[in-house]
Amino acid sequence: MKLENKIEELNSMGVQVIAICKGTALDSQRTKNKTKGLFTFVSDLSGSFIDSFGLLDEEGNPFNGEDTARIGKMLVDKKAEMLWFRFTKNNRVRIASAELISEIDQVIKNRK
Repeated sequence: MKLENKIEELNSMGVQVIAICKGTALDSQRTKNKTKGLFTFVSDLSGSFIDSFGLLDEEGNPFNGEDTARIGKMLVDKKAEMLWFRFTKNNRVRIASAELISEIDQVIKNRK
């Protein structure tokens, strides 16, 4: 199930989803439009933010061999503290939405 289908549930948990793409702002907008994304998409063209988390998949794009980003999910609080994260081995692996929601919900409950 697409994460977009869980947006109301995430919003009710106080979670804001931001997609960070290694590409131009136009690439990010195209991806948002193609996927009918309901959350914010931002561009990290230099890859510096992505690389700071160890998520740069060098030559990982299967079509052109360019660097790309591994898929990662992070839960960061308002103080910019990372509460939870899950990263994949490459950019073709996705975390199931139901599993993601369950893990985030558990982290939020444990912080209360």
